[in-house]
Amino acid sequence: MTSVHDVPKRRTDVGDRYRMTRIAFDVISAFGCLQASGLPGPVIVSVLGEHGYSSSSVHNQLVRMVQRGIISSERFGRVSVYRLSEHVLSDFGDIAGDHVFPDYEGRFHTVVYSVPESSRGLRDRLQYIARSLGYRQLRPGILIGFADRSAQLSARLPEMSGPSWSEAGELTPDSTAAARRMTTRAFELDAALAQLPELEQRMNALTSGGSAPGTGCPELSLRGFFDLYFDIARAVMTHPLLPEALVDGTQPAVRFRALMQQCNLEYYLRFDQQIRECAGASSSFDLIEWLPEH
Repeated sequence: MTSVHDVPKRRTDVGDRYRMTRIAFDVISAFGCLQASGLPGPVIVSVLGEHGYSSSSVHNQLVRMVQRGIISSERFGRVSVYRLSEHVLSDFGDIAGDHVFPDYEGRFHTVVYSVPESSRGLRDRLQYIARSLGYRQLRPGILIGFADRSAQLSARLPEMSGPSWSEAGELTPDSTAAARRMTTRAFELDAALAQLPELEQRMNALTSGGSAPGTGCPELSLRGFFDLYFDIARAVMTHPLLPEALVDGTQPAVRFRALMQQCNLEYYLRFDQQIRECAGASSSFDLIEWLPEH
């Protein structure tokens, strides 16, 4: 096995909180709604004001997200422009519903680790970052995935010392059937299937059973809409696309992404103009850094 830690390290004082909170998600959603990689603080405050957040709560959240490395900031006179980190930007395609299935080449890429309870924060951090890179837990101490992301994992972790350790390697199942069983356990396919009906029911209520997007629940507020958007986006992030050879039938991840596409259409039909007018009314509108697709 090759050590996960045989590459140069980042500084060791970068904190993660291991969960995407609702307000952090809403901050990130402002970038997605406006199709921007960089947004000035006043624009973010204005957009999240439409969600019901106070200016102080948004400013406090921006500080925390900078500390966590989710966004960065740069001053332009009296205004700070915030930019999404590269790893968050790279997730936009997946959240948007792009379908890129990984290959299964007869083996899993693995991270094997041991971190004592006394270093629980480090263990939580390792698990959180590994999940964001596509790994899932087969059993305590063993993470599996379909691509070797050990270098990226190492770059975002502090040095391990004492009894804590982690190693990267490969796990080769005896058969495709065994690989399917491991995939079902590690990637929680049963839980994903159980989650789908409720989300699909909520989406059907917005689309009048799928026949008329944008017509259901006419009194729906922006914040109420983002309750559903948050739940669907979290499901997309939790359940990645898997090798087609290892999943029978339509993958839950494909159905979650179909819901995300519907959610994007509902947003465009209901709230896009509202948010663009809100952003356009800000004196710092000209500092927005648009994504190339814009």
